[in-house]
Amino acid sequence: MLDLVVFVKSEGVNVRLDNLRDTLMSFDEKNKNLDYKFYLVLESAVRKELEKSCGALLDDRALSVSEPVGTWAEDFNLFLDKIQGLASWLLIAHDDVQFVTDDYFKSITKEVSHLKDKIGWITSTSEHYYKNLNKMATDTFRAGFYKDNNKWGAMFQLHYNDFNRIDYPSRPVKIHGPMSALMITPMSSMKKIGQCENWTPYTMLVDEDWSLEALKNNLYNVWVPRVHHLHPNRIQKRKAFNRWDEQAHAGFLKKWGFDEGNARTTKWEQGVSIGLEKLRKRWGHTFIPWSSYRNSYDWEFVDE
Repeated sequence: MLDLVVFVKSEGVNVRLDNLRDTLMSFDEKNKNLDYKFYLVLESAVRKELEKSCGALLDDRALSVSEPVGTWAEDFNLFLDKIQGLASWLLIAHDDVQFVTDDYFKSITKEVSHLKDKIGWITSTSEHYYKNLNKMATDTFRAGFYKDNNKWGAMFQLHYNDFNRIDYPSRPVKIHGPMSALMITPMSSMKKIGQCENWTPYTMLVDEDWSLEALKNNLYNVWVPRVHHLHPNRIQKRKAFNRWDEQAHAGFLKKWGFDEGNARTTKWEQGVSIGLEKLRKRWGHTFIPWSSYRNSYDWEFVDE
């Protein structure tokens, strides 16, 4: 059995060969002593170019390189059906991520490996927005139902709203959930979390839904702060940003019975449309309301 399988789909107006190359090459460079394989779903043009420029890497590390047959969710669910029992862990990444920390996968999992049966999703730290783009924002986490939801993006380690006062926790902490650029889970937890909802062509609100599915199953979502990646690479060259927002929220509302969003723009209390008391009453037997009782920076360490 493999230690890890890495799923990356690259399709659409924002596809760039240089981004995809950096994603794959940086992961391989930072995980030299890891038994892993890539599972890649690539549109035809980028697949051909990648095979020309990274043929040796693909020969060595690709479990599969195929072309899309449907939406992101449909392609992911086909992948999930195929790789059952082939790997212990799953890593899902966008095609514009750069891995920074040496021995990335072993570094991020060793701090929580003793809690594997209790873990939903794990993510690492991206400092790209606030250190490289001069924006007070982190795209590492979902905003959840935290008391400071209306402060987005100055939440979590940015809650002082000051580039010179970054407040990192000293070790892994629980979070509401990660954003879809970088999500890691044990395959045993993926079975509980389930397949990807097919709401839009890409990943809009997939991360929020999967985070809630983990919390519904009383699994902890975790941030390992000392392990780093960068995202989004070459954002200034993107041709499009968030799309299919309306369709995603309609699907989300139909499934969960409530909508979520930034409290600053929606005016919903702590970012949930049904109100906190209804949320807590309906889902109080699960971890879903967990974030509603605290600020994003009120760290709860996973080892306590």
